[in-house]
Amino acid sequence: MKRGLPQPALIGLIVLGFVLAGVGGYFMLIGPQKSKAASLDKQIADTNQAIDSARALTLQAKTDAKIRVADLFRLTKAMPDQTDMSDILLELSQVAQDSGITFEQITPATTAVALDGYEAIPITVEFQGNFYELSDFLYRLRNLVDVRHGALDASGRLFAVDTVDFAQAPPPPGFPEIRAHLVIDAFVFGTGTVPTIEPSTGTTGPSGTTGPSGTTGPSGTTGASGTTGPSATTPTTSATAAAPGS
Repeated sequence: MKRGLPQPALIGLIVLGFVLAGVGGYFMLIGPQKSKAASLDKQIADTNQAIDSARALTLQAKTDAKIRVADLFRLTKAMPDQTDMSDILLELSQVAQDSGITFEQITPATTAVALDGYEAIPITVEFQGNFYELSDFLYRLRNLVDVRHGALDASGRLFAVDTVDFAQAPPPPGFPEIRAHLVIDAFVFGTGTVPTIEPSTGTTGPSGTTGPSGTTGPSGTTGASGTTGPSATTPTTSATAAAPGS
């Protein structure tokens, strides 16, 4: 009569069979699924990275567009493509009023000086005041348009002071009052908005423009508006103001 396997051996065989079945099931079922899950995780990570990159590019594009629009707005404000002489005269008068000055005469030229891609319109102004009011006016006019920290800053139109002539005001009141004669250039982007003339060969002012007629102004400098200034014997002092950005 055959003897059966001992009970401990039988139990060991049964346990071994379960272990082998578990290992086989893992490699046949769970292993491939785990590999698929890892592949899906990688695909999800790649997709999320692509989404983040697309969002960053979209935000950058929106930011760049805002900067370009803001720069274009400031540039258009500083140098419009239309003359709008009434606006130019109002802005000059406002700057003069803020400086405590009242213009006795303000005469825009009927023609502009054609430059490289833009035009300069000379405007002659005269007033009587003191030297500090004149300095304040020039300072305010210069700071209407400026470049700060590499960016254009425009709170008004771009003007350039071509010539400044002043002398002691005739009595009364006399000293310390002065009578000033200025030629100020306003700029228009583009050409053909107003009648233009070629720059003459006379004395060139700080802004790079030259009076169109080459006639003599108050202190012997070239006039920019084409008219002859007051008598050359009256002014005794002459000063020249630099154009913005110089």
